[in-house]
Amino acid sequence: MTINEFPKEHLETILSQAHRITNMTPKEALFTTSENIPSHLQLITIMDVTGFVEPFDHTAWSEALGWDKVMSPETLATADFETLRKLITTHVRTDRFVHGHWDSLLASGYIAKFLARLQALYNSAYPQS
Repeated sequence: MTINEFPKEHLETILSQAHRITNMTPKEALFTTSENIPSHLQLITIMDVTGFVEPFDHTAWSEALGWDKVMSPETLATADFETLRKLITTHVRTDRFVHGHWDSLLASGYIAKFLARLQALYNSAYPQS
């Protein structure tokens, strides 16, 4: 699937989280109550509901690619839309089995870089008139 085949409004919903996540303090990242769900956790739900997180054999894919490349900022920075979806799906699924994986991605800036790459792909697909 290309970025143009994915619903534009879903991309915009995902990207609407970027500012809050990029500027989030460590205290804001903590889950304290169900009324105050942090933006980075809301992002997982949004990506799941919109279909951005896709069902595929992420274990086989990440093994074939190599975990160092899955985690690499260079892979993220050059990812096309489909690879970007596979990367983030792999990380969301990994967090289900490796407690704290998503939090470490947030702390390292990986999630912000993911959103920046998605924004760049979006801007290329939908240039401003």
